[in-house]
Amino acid sequence: MTTTPLGGARAESDFLLNSAFVETNDYQALVTTKDFNYVVGRRGTGKSALFIKISEKIKKDKLGYVYKNIPKEYELLELQNVIESITNNYIEIRSVTRVAWRLAILIDQLKNIKSHHKFRKSKDIDFLTEFMDANEALLEFGLFSCVATVIKECSSGDGSVNGIPSKIALNYKLERLYDAVNESLQTIGISSYYLFDRLDEAWQPTEIATAVLGGLASCASDILEKQSEIHIILFIRDNIFRSLSYFDGDFSRHIEGNTLRLTWDNASLLHLVSNRLRSSLKLEGIENDVKVWNRFAHGDLKNTNGFRTCLNYTLYRPRDIIVLLNTTFLHIARANRLIIVEDDINKSSKQISQNRLEDLIKEYDKVFPGLSSLISVFNTKPAFQAYSEIVLMIQNEIDNNHYDFVEASDYAMLETAKDAFFALYSVGFIGLENQETQAVQFCHDGSSANVDASQANQRCCVHPCYWKALNIQSNVLEENILIEIYDDGDKKGQAKEEIKDLRYKNIGRIISNLPKMNEGKEDAHKFEQWVLQAVKLLFSGRLSNTDLNPNKDSIQRRDIVATNMAENGFWKRVREDYSSRQIIFEVKNFSNLKLDNIRQVLSYSGGSYGSFIIIVNRNKAEGLSTIERGWIKEMWDQHKIIVFVLPAPILVRCISKLRTANRFDYAEKQLSKRLDTYERSYLSLRHGKKSK
Repeated sequence: MTTTPLGGARAESDFLLNSAFVETNDYQALVTTKDFNYVVGRRGTGKSALFIKISEKIKKDKLGYVYKNIPKEYELLELQNVIESITNNYIEIRSVTRVAWRLAILIDQLKNIKSHHKFRKSKDIDFLTEFMDANEALLEFGLFSCVATVIKECSSGDGSVNGIPSKIALNYKLERLYDAVNESLQTIGISSYYLFDRLDEAWQPTEIATAVLGGLASCASDILEKQSEIHIILFIRDNIFRSLSYFDGDFSRHIEGNTLRLTWDNASLLHLVSNRLRSSLKLEGIENDVKVWNRFAHGDLKNTNGFRTCLNYTLYRPRDIIVLLNTTFLHIARANRLIIVEDDINKSSKQISQNRLEDLIKEYDKVFPGLSSLISVFNTKPAFQAYSEIVLMIQNEIDNNHYDFVEASDYAMLETAKDAFFALYSVGFIGLENQETQAVQFCHDGSSANVDASQANQRCCVHPCYWKALNIQSNVLEENILIEIYDDGDKKGQAKEEIKDLRYKNIGRIISNLPKMNEGKEDAHKFEQWVLQAVKLLFSGRLSNTDLNPNKDSIQRRDIVATNMAENGFWKRVREDYSSRQIIFEVKNFSNLKLDNIRQVLSYSGGSYGSFIIIVNRNKAEGLSTIERGWIKEMWDQHKIIVFVLPAPILVRCISKLRTANRFDYAEKQLSKRLDTYERSYLSLRHGKKSK
């Protein structure tokens, strides 16, 4: 028997995919209808297996042409670079790519049917022949390169971005081409299927990268609405789907209703495992799934309850259970056994638990603020805690964090600990006990977190598959946790606000809060809080232990103070050049500074505060007036102190760049350039008239 009796964990290398593939209801829906354009699932839910088997089914049954599209990383990067040179607005990108994708698919279709013997009978053959002759070069490109080329050609010139879609449509006679290609397929008498998999290659949850796929998604919906002979199916990961739901204003109308979300339960996973064991153990004569499982499992692992014990170490996905059982088999093979018992599962589940936790962090860390840090809060904690206890634990972590590592900046994005809790629920990390059934309700498919946590004492549980990775101890697992899987059809929970992409949502909230504050004393404290949040958000890992009014009872009150611990970049420069170990942010909730505001900071300087003081104000102009430059020059000449004026719009722009993960360098570069301007220009000014 093979050393991996459950087959390969990835569809591309799964030697049991043909002999033991389970034709689920999802599979049947995709091969018998054209109702779905999007197949959504998290890692390991079987998207690639469906992608392969559906294409094989279409070919075998001669249901139509089938074109499998798996983009190369460089193809998507090229397309994103072309778009980025034109615009970074989601709606504009979607509009441009929507038309370009449609054209590219029609050209690709034309290229593939032109040699069919019935093609010459098309009533539009003259138009199509003329089109192919005029666009011979485009017929040589792959889909993704064709989209990039068309956009590049039609974006040249001085026209606006909004004019590019119509330019593409007019230049290539898009509507006429669509009708002609569709009529040709009808003449040939066959449909055409375009399947796209692994669209997460080179994908990041940015507006540009998401909009490129949003254009393809809109193209798929357009073609579906026209009831054409072409059908498009996109197999996409949940994190991409979430990003689309955040950015795309037409998501519910064009995308959500045509989506098939992959979910698995006890019975379907038992059937999948049994099918694979039938093939590996040569048990084709045994039809009953439980009997097949019992030939492999003994002791407490026998029967459906025993299989459920194994599933507790997984997230109810095929890849999870396959890896767990294959790893377990390696252990028993060394002991020269062919059966497994619960102790074998316990031994193999430690590494599996760590792998699942790492998968979760990799999948969502770019779109879930502080995921890794929040998860670490549960390390060595009890498996079960009350909802109120967990929210308090998360809030304490946020409140007491010193922000001395870069990842902690995401804590500044979280509005409340409750938001963090429901986000943890939505990715399947934590579950809530259903008070009616006493089962723990988990969300395994990444769908929206519609749960009812109205009772403060309601029990919550970290998913058992993460226990060993987090050193969580409990005797409950041996008693079998009753797990309920939440999916989109489950209406037991009361609707909560949909958890979308927290990074984008909360960055937008932070930015939008600033214009709501009136200048002056009334909202002065709100503005101080906003600046405190911005400092934590932008400069974590460089500035730590950031406090608001740390010496409010002293004569010299400083608004915000942070410890400068930077090892490189702008803040290291400030510490070394201006001896500022403690950084002061003096917050002024008005636009126009006065000389007294500048002179006030004199009393704040010296000692560990050095000779570098920051004033944050509400001026909409990022530059300084001539008079302000004179004051800055005077402070330097007479006292060797730099008063670094930082208008709030600069902070807003830096925060907005955090929509792209790992863009903390943007704030560093902007502040460095501003300090260069100070040192090279403002401090060397000749100021002839003394200010009063």
